[in-house]
Amino acid sequence: MKNITLGQGLDELQFGLSREAVIKLLGEPTEKEHMDGDEESGALEAWHYDEKHISLSFEADCDWRLTSITTASPDVNLEGLDLIGISQGEVMEQMEVFNLGEFEMQDVSSEELPNQTIATNADFSINLFFDNDNLTEIQWGPYWDDEEEKPIWPGEEED
Repeated sequence: MKNITLGQGLDELQFGLSREAVIKLLGEPTEKEHMDGDEESGALEAWHYDEKHISLSFEADCDWRLTSITTASPDVNLEGLDLIGISQGEVMEQMEVFNLGEFEMQDVSSEELPNQTIATNADFSINLFFDNDNLTEIQWGPYWDDEEEKPIWPGEEED
């Protein structure tokens, strides 16, 4: 798996797949984490595939369908470009070339990660994680229908 398609997934790993369909595609994950939610955010299950450098999220509110993919793999690309490991300036220049619009930048530094920034673009459901000015992870999900307050699964048309 190599090609990120915004709003769709990673090659044949498409948003909206059931957990069973993902197991058929990728096998059992290295690790599963279950997080109980609150009234605002329901329960979530995160699956980690260490060898593939990807993590997948499934949400109870979405019938346990695949709702996000996170990758740190240098082999994965967006629009044919390998972005993991390049500088924040270069990545943001590419985002402009892709006409993705404005990204909200947020400093999320902590004691463990003293120089971490996240660039978020809600319109395209993408988060870019930078450590020490280099892209370390890409996280993306399906596009979102704000009126219906639900994901737009690949293959569904927006009204």
